[in-house]
Amino acid sequence: MDGVVLLPVAAYLLGGILPGEYLVRWRRGASPRELGDEPGTAGTWRQAGAAAGLAVFAFDFAKGLIPIWLADRLGAGGWLLVATAVAPVAGHNWPLQRGFRPGGRGLASAIGVTVYLAPTALIPALLVGCGVALWRRRTPWVGIVGFPLGLVLMLLTHTPGIRVAAAVAAMVTVGLRYLQWTRHRGRWI
Repeated sequence: MDGVVLLPVAAYLLGGILPGEYLVRWRRGASPRELGDEPGTAGTWRQAGAAAGLAVFAFDFAKGLIPIWLADRLGAGGWLLVATAVAPVAGHNWPLQRGFRPGGRGLASAIGVTVYLAPTALIPALLVGCGVALWRRRTPWVGIVGFPLGLVLMLLTHTPGIRVAAAVAAMVTVGLRYLQWTRHRGRWI
């Protein structure tokens, strides 16, 4: 159990790996930031194409899912489960390698965390969010619609409280980054 307390640190460091930085630089010769974009799924898709965007989504989703799965398997509970849920999202949003300056917005990592914690609630909720995002043509709508709906479904399906708390903590971490992003960009979604 001693090593389990290091899971949030490892999850944060894993979260700070931004494959979009590398794929976009490889394809375009410049980082997403240099091209005026984000190093997440949508920015990579715009700058390097659909295959690169889907690869980034898969990696970012996995870096959210794997630490929370491992924490759950190792019996982490309480604050440790919540910290492990937040860590990969925070690492993606404010990576150590960038001096804690903004990285991506953490949506795919938070989806990985929350889908693991409550799949029967979050998968349908996020699918509704995807539908709205396609309709509105803006990726943030996946989380804007999917996360609150997922929270309602978690409560209706009697998801254990600590799993709800961990999922909400990951969702709030995404929300904090979106607020920072919208304030920086001077616009709302």
